[in-house]
Order: sequence, then structure tokens, then C-alpha cells
Amino acid sequence: MSISLRPGCNASSLLSTVLFAGLTVALRLYAASNDGKVTERSLSNNGVNHQLLARTQISGCGASPSWLMVDREHEIIYCLDEAVDGLNGTLTSFRTNLNGSLTEVERLQTIIGPVASALYKLADAPSGRFFAVAHYAGSAVTSYAVDPVSGLFKYLQSFSYNMSRPGPVPSRQDALNPHGVVVDPTGKFVLVPDLGADLVGIYRINATTGHLEEQPPLIVTPGSGPRHAVFWSPKRSGAAHPQNSHFYLVTELDNGVRGYDVSYSSNGTILFSQRYEEKAYGGSNPPSGSKAVEISISPSNDQLVISNRGDATYGPSNDSIATFSLPEQNQNRTILFQGLYPVYGAFPCHFQFSPDGDMLAIALQNSNKVAVSAWNGRERVIGRLLAEVTIGGEVTAVVWGL
Repeated sequence: MSISLRPGCNASSLLSTVLFAGLTVALRLYAASNDGKVTERSLSNNGVNHQLLARTQISGCGASPSWLMVDREHEIIYCLDEAVDGLNGTLTSFRTNLNGSLTEVERLQTIIGPVASALYKLADAPSGRFFAVAHYAGSAVTSYAVDPVSGLFKYLQSFSYNMSRPGPVPSRQDALNPHGVVVDPTGKFVLVPDLGADLVGIYRINATTGHLEEQPPLIVTPGSGPRHAVFWSPKRSGAAHPQNSHFYLVTELDNGVRGYDVSYSSNGTILFSQRYEEKAYGGSNPPSGSKAVEISISPSNDQLVISNRGDATYGPSNDSIATFSLPEQNQNRTILFQGLYPVYGAFPCHFQFSPDGDMLAIALQNSNKVAVSAWNGRERVIGRLLAEVTIGGEVTAVVWGL
């Protein structure tokens, strides 16, 4: 394993590297679990073996933390509390200390059910920071302004929704359920997949105020259940270019993945044209009870990676991750299912690639643990299990330290 700084990571990222005796090197991981804890672990490597060593733990995020969001530039971690059995959710900001521990900066009450968020900037004032939040149980989307240096934030606005009648899957679609948040490559739009309403909400970012302006949504196949999404852009000279971008959406209820061409009209509207649809298992029918949940682009920018929850492809309590090849050249529009790989536990709710792209941290919800596997950058597949650790509750999110 090598330690390196990628474009976009400043020198302060070196603070996330802790040196132990001999050749041992450790990276930090933060995991949120529904026992009300955010746990810091250090992944040590003595050149042969890996360990996830206990470090610090904090309970300031609330009773049921559901999501972690990292601002690497300013060394701030934001945590969402879904408040499963409560009346209101919370948003909390933490400053990371030199020893990896977290110090609470601010905790703000919000609409129940926050499950995902994304940071965005302003075209006219790039020093400003904002973030949008999807509220699953609260059927809402909210936005906030944040001081990126202090980690203090303030409420801006909310969009609350009602459903006139249940969707095709009434047990899961009796209300609007915003489940993910993603910002487009131009930084001008926020998109919110909604599992309950079979749509992707689209919001234009006001370039002066940071407020979100609701646009007509992207309508998805009834009963599909949009959950999370990513944008892909071709990279030239190491930087992503928004031209010729694609939008990939994972749909939980039909275990699907959909791909869209992205374009922008002369009046500033973002447009989508569907060009791809497949199951998260390639051409095979998903196992009964399985759910496609998380989606990401590989560090090499040429793969789509999707986690499957509850499929038990590799035995009881051992689910899978699927990979799809993506064409780097725009004229090649072929997307190919590559295969399934073990995640070393049950219900991979969330996963994240390491800063240097050679490892994958996986939040295994029903196994109550975090697993770290190798990621083979050359062959672009999940490798052997490097380390794992059991946490006190169901693990909902895991992120690499600053």
C-alpha cells in the first residue's frame, strides 16, 4: 500500500497519516453506526498484515447516525442523525484533531430522516460552501449555508412533499422518500433520487445566494425505486470535464442501474437521455430479497461499482459488489457487466475508496462491522480481505480520514 496525495487533496491530508514503529503505517477510518456512535479506527500495515485498531469514539451525532460527509480541504466531518425513533433529525459538524479524535462544532435540529448530503459551491462566490440533505422519512430536501473554516452552518430552505396515492410497490412507496444527493459536474445543479416517487428531483443552484430552485424532475420507471446516483465525466490531463458527461442511477426496488447522456440547453437547463439499463447482476435475475444500494465510480474512472445488499451470493451473510466497465472514449458507448465480488459480510450499505485508490472500506450493516479489502487498480477488481472490525451497532456509513 502506498500513501500519496491526489489532485484536490491539500498538504493537510498528510495529517491523516500516522506513523507507528518500524514500517507500520496507518490510515484513519470513521464509521457511523445506529448505536449512536461515530467510531475512529486506524488501519495499520506492517508490510504483511493489516489491523483496524481502536482509537476514539464519540456519541455527539445523535441516536441513529446515518451518513458521514467529509470536507477534506477544511478538515471538517458532517454527520446526519436519521432519528429512526425520534421526532426530528439532526446535523452535526465535527472538527478533526491531530490525533484523529473529533470535537463537536455545532449540532442543528432538522426534519426527521436525513440519510444523505452533498457539499456545493457558488459559481459567483467559490469561497462559500453549502450543502443539501435528503430526508427519507421526512419526505423533504433541505439546504444549508456553512462556514467552511469554522464548520458552523445555518438553515436556508426546505422542500416538503406529499404523495396523492401509493406507488407500484405500496410497502415501500407510500410516501416520497428522497434517498441520495449528488451535484452535477458543472456545479450548477443538485439532484436527489427519490425511492418512493420513482423520480430524480432536480434543483438549480442560485449562483448568488446558494438557494436551490426546483426544476422539472427526471421521471424513472414506475416501481424502480431510485436510491443513489453518480456523474461520470471524461478526464483529460488528470481533470474531469463536464462535457460529454453521463449520469448513472442505481434503483433499489428493481435492482437496476440506468445510464443517461447529460446535456445542457441554451437556457441553462440540464437534460437527460437514457441510453442504458441493466440489472445490478448483469444479465442474471437478482436473488430474491436482494437490493442494489450504493454506487460509485472507480479511482481509474473507467468502472461503475455497485453494492448488492441481501443477495448472499457468496454464502450466508456474504453479499456482493458488481462492477461494470465504462468507456473512457466518448465514441465508445458500450457498458459491460464484468462480474460480482465478495464484500466479506452482510448488507453493504455504503462503501468508499481509499485516497490513493488501492483499498475499499465497506460498511456492512447487518454484520455490524467495517471491512477493508484490497482494490486491484490494474485488474480493477476487489481483492483479498485486509482487515475487519465489529462495531457496536449496524454500520450505516464509513469514510476515510482527512
